[in-house]
Amino acid sequence: MIITIKESGFCHGVQSAISKANANFANIENGQKVYLFGDLANNSRIMSKYHAKGFLVTDNTNDIQPGSKVIIRAHGVPKAVCQSLESKCVTIEDCTCVKVKNIHRIVERESEKGSTIVIIGKKDHPEVIGTCGWCKNPVVLETEADLECIDPNSPICVVGQTTCKRDWWNKACALVLQKCPDANIYNTLCSVLTDKLEKAADIARTTQAMIIVGDKKSANSVELYNTCSKICSNTIFVSCLDELLAMKIKDLYTWTNIGLIGSASTPAELVEEIHGYLAFTMFLAESKKEIENYSSCKMESNIAKSTGKPFIPEAVQDLYEQNRGGKCIRGAMIRLGEKIASDISNYFLPVASAYELFQTAILIHDDIIDRSETRRSKKTIHTKSCQDQLTKGNKDAMHFGISRALCVGDYGLFLANNMLAHAPLCDTTKVRLFQQFSEIQLHTLEGEIMDVTLPVEQINIDENYSGYMEAVTEIYQSKTAWYTLAGPLIMGAICGGAQEKLTNQLRDIALPLGIAFQIKDDLLGMYASDEVLGKPAISDLEEQKQTLIYGYAYKHGTNQQKAKLNELYGKLGATLEDLKIVRDIFTETGAKKFAEDKIAELSQCSLQLIDNSQFGHQYKLLLQGLVSYLTVREF
Repeated sequence: MIITIKESGFCHGVQSAISKANANFANIENGQKVYLFGDLANNSRIMSKYHAKGFLVTDNTNDIQPGSKVIIRAHGVPKAVCQSLESKCVTIEDCTCVKVKNIHRIVERESEKGSTIVIIGKKDHPEVIGTCGWCKNPVVLETEADLECIDPNSPICVVGQTTCKRDWWNKACALVLQKCPDANIYNTLCSVLTDKLEKAADIARTTQAMIIVGDKKSANSVELYNTCSKICSNTIFVSCLDELLAMKIKDLYTWTNIGLIGSASTPAELVEEIHGYLAFTMFLAESKKEIENYSSCKMESNIAKSTGKPFIPEAVQDLYEQNRGGKCIRGAMIRLGEKIASDISNYFLPVASAYELFQTAILIHDDIIDRSETRRSKKTIHTKSCQDQLTKGNKDAMHFGISRALCVGDYGLFLANNMLAHAPLCDTTKVRLFQQFSEIQLHTLEGEIMDVTLPVEQINIDENYSGYMEAVTEIYQSKTAWYTLAGPLIMGAICGGAQEKLTNQLRDIALPLGIAFQIKDDLLGMYASDEVLGKPAISDLEEQKQTLIYGYAYKHGTNQQKAKLNELYGKLGATLEDLKIVRDIFTETGAKKFAEDKIAELSQCSLQLIDNSQFGHQYKLLLQGLVSYLTVREF
């Protein structure tokens, strides 16, 4: 369970400033210079996007040219800056937070009355610097030592940085009153931030782990982290999902009760991305456990039924072992499709188990085609069978190994159909499921035929680059997108009684994501290690796998790079040094970046369709998490 609060993400002041800045994208595109006077939010990811969009960031009025537009950040600026900007021929959009503006009015008024202004907060914080510019000779109370700067004979007005720590505020106010009993104290702390801290602390007391999303230079982000880490030892401070995954926290996927809070300077979408990812990984873990338990019972039953038949129990046992240890993504898609279609339907298990067995069966065949010796960190069936026969002196061991693996794979395919036929579903639903299942099988085998043939009957990339890339994309859609995502989601929705409108929606969401998933798989196939892949890292290189990355690299490579690709791509017995050379070519030609950009583009297409759908929030969140899981993964 992921526990969060509705206040996660930008506070009102920052959100208002961000919205007003975003409204100026068109002005920049039309040639107007738009300046951000200081960072809109203490968030480096946000600011990098504004730099990329063409916004100019400065904290010096001398940098600002006439005719431009200036956006003042939520933290506010000194009065002198406002006056300087007003003297220029510029358009000013003042996004100072209303709470900060109120502080400015207080200190300006009280300063004119002759009061000494005491500001409780951080001396170098932008908000405090701005507030200091609205009064005369203020005293910033950051530590107890700063009390020495207060003249007890002067009338005192006390305000606080809106994000000041509550403990320090209370203590500092008490110390000021001890020294100046008549001090006039204005509680200017932001109640929203105070409430968020209190709610975060409450969540930290009840969860196994806390994730704080924010920027290290953001005061309220640091305060959230400090508050929660005192309560929950497993408190993690990150700025985004990528940073969380890079930490490789081994317990991240075993925690079942996690608190998640975004600071006031954190976009809600960053919090939602982490929320969706964690929600999906929990959903996947639950699905995997249920499917594996169900599948184990079914496979053990089939082994028992085959007892007494020569050689069959051993073959079914090999199929059973090969079927174990997968991620069960496809089975989880069937469960998710059913849940989206109906909250009360619960028929997915036999269908999901049959589908996972179908996957294992075609992988057994695929391993023969790819000459793979390992799968899921285990020996492939044709390799194991061949080696067993070699120890017995069989001179035709390789042929036997391949023949037996083909038979075991076929057995898995037919057993999957048999499991589906005996699923406890009404006849109408079962007919729809078999129709869909047969379509998926045809798509998958069409993709495999194209995949096997393309390296041999090659399309000349130099002469017909677009034709090559279209052919590879068709393989991705047939072999991966349909069989990994679209097909199982639709089958699950059919289990839940979905009509064609819903199944079409799921198909449209899944197909671009499935292509993105395959591109990511190709990147991992070239750049990941044996341990991560569960098979040799050189396998894609040796089998001359036809990919968009290879096509782009070949088209954009130099003659020397093309010659190297011709020599090494598809070389049997390729070495790790060969792999490094090809990796370098893919990176230097921009093929790696092209693939990463394509993944982002296709993912955004799926995310937009999810966002525009009428699915319930929890299912939108799971689908969004699925997108992240498939495209940011390093496994």
